[in-house]
Amino acid sequence: MSWTDVMDTYTTAEEAPSQTEPRERARSLRAPEVTSTVHAGAFRHVVSVLEGAGLDPRPLLAAAGASETDLVDPDLRVPMARYVALWRIAAPRFPKGSLGLTFGASFELDHGNLLTYMAAHAATLGEAVLQADRYRHLVHEMLLPALDLEGGDACLRRVLHPSIGRIGAMAESIAATWVKSLSIYVGEAFRPREIWFQHPAPRDLRPYDEAFGCPVRFEMPETRMITDREELERPLRLANPRLRAYLEEQARIQLDSLPHENGLADRVRRLLVEELRGGAPSQDHIARRLALSPRTLQRRLKDEGVVFNDLLDEQRRALCDRYLQDRSLSIQEIAFLLGYTERSSFYRAFRRWTGGTPLELRKVDRDETGRSL
Repeated sequence: MSWTDVMDTYTTAEEAPSQTEPRERARSLRAPEVTSTVHAGAFRHVVSVLEGAGLDPRPLLAAAGASETDLVDPDLRVPMARYVALWRIAAPRFPKGSLGLTFGASFELDHGNLLTYMAAHAATLGEAVLQADRYRHLVHEMLLPALDLEGGDACLRRVLHPSIGRIGAMAESIAATWVKSLSIYVGEAFRPREIWFQHPAPRDLRPYDEAFGCPVRFEMPETRMITDREELERPLRLANPRLRAYLEEQARIQLDSLPHENGLADRVRRLLVEELRGGAPSQDHIARRLALSPRTLQRRLKDEGVVFNDLLDEQRRALCDRYLQDRSLSIQEIAFLLGYTERSSFYRAFRRWTGGTPLELRKVDRDETGRSL
């Protein structure tokens, strides 16, 4: 079975990843809030890298509001805010180059977790990436990539919350871990075509050339790794269908047991923001992203007093208000970024929201403020 066959189990033809890159000005998309928890294994890996560089992690952990007891239980989950704080505190104190690049280069399978092992036993690279995306909440949604297909390109991407995107070392650790884990999976050095980061470029770019072996671009709208689409067909050296199926069942059990601090509705809202690019994500598609059945998603949203279509409409309206403030975006571009394939559909929705049209709203603002939005 090819990775594309696997992908069909996650998405229908109408819900396949977008083939069109949104305008770079879509960088204003609302990023996920830094909430919930992260797998303690990620915490332990940072500590081991710090110790390997001769640093005492205890005062750094204390400054981040954590302690060594947070690392004892391999199944423990630690508040994401502490993990981010540890990176913010430790990165400028790291004595040997980039903490993030060192973190990624030192990654091994035994540093991972259930999701890492499950991906390693997939049949192809594409299948591994899709499964990592589907169960990313076992680690944390911001630390694992979503897959986009754009022509002949395959793009692993993640829009990082600004508080993470500004911590260059943390963003670099994410991309470096992607590259190292894919190298382990295929059994040889994996070299992407291009890497993007959201933070400014450092003075010395040589470590990045050595780490990635490809052009690296900074101050981009998202963290991204670009490779050839055909790379997704590469077989994995540890492919084992029976073991992978068993591990996936365990992943489902763990995912279902995770506490949802901000409720399922908030998770759906964050996914809708990610997915609204040239087509409205369906409830079935969002359910698959959450590793839930559509019926379970519908039931759990109902328990929280909301329905999927209302959440979709809510996110579109909120983003529309922001996009209209950017005069450089045309109405057609705004419609695309909100997931409307036809301008007329966008106009009908906008009239339902406001009673007017987007152009009328821009004209009113210009008349009242004397400036153009």
